[in-house]
Amino acid sequence: MGVLQLPWVHKGGGKVRVTFKDVLNRAYTTLFTDYKLDNLIKMDEQAFYTFLGGFLCNSIDIFDGALTDLSYHSEVIKDENGNDNIEYVFDADLSSKEVYILCLGVALGWYKKALDDVTQFKLHLSSKSFKAYSEQANISKRLERLGAMEEELSEAITAYQLNNFDKLPFFGGA
Repeated sequence: MGVLQLPWVHKGGGKVRVTFKDVLNRAYTTLFTDYKLDNLIKMDEQAFYTFLGGFLCNSIDIFDGALTDLSYHSEVIKDENGNDNIEYVFDADLSSKEVYILCLGVALGWYKKALDDVTQFKLHLSSKSFKAYSEQANISKRLERLGAMEEELSEAITAYQLNNFDKLPFFGGA
């Protein structure tokens, strides 16, 4: 994955140019872990970002009340070998809080997909002592975690809006 750059960490708390890759790196390194994705990025970095990019597009769509335009465009960037790569860049500069909320949406989408994965419905534990923890209890805990993640996203968006109350359109903002 190379050196992780943190474009959202800067003095003054202002906004900076952010790429999809920036958001996905932050989400993956701070909010969730998946050994399958670890293997994917080692085998095909572009496939890794394409896969998680779908979750980011969904996160953009569910970020209701964003005060910054979350539209984006593609740019052709040359890699170290001179090959052309497409990179998606947000049109407007984003704050660290906006990036964090997008990361929460990516993590939530990834978790929902993992929860809905039919292969995950079965417990893969063979020891009798582990089988006592039933499939129902397993799914119940996972749904509880999903609810907590959805609540965290909702609370982050609400706090973001309250901290920018003067910028909300209804209250005289943009």
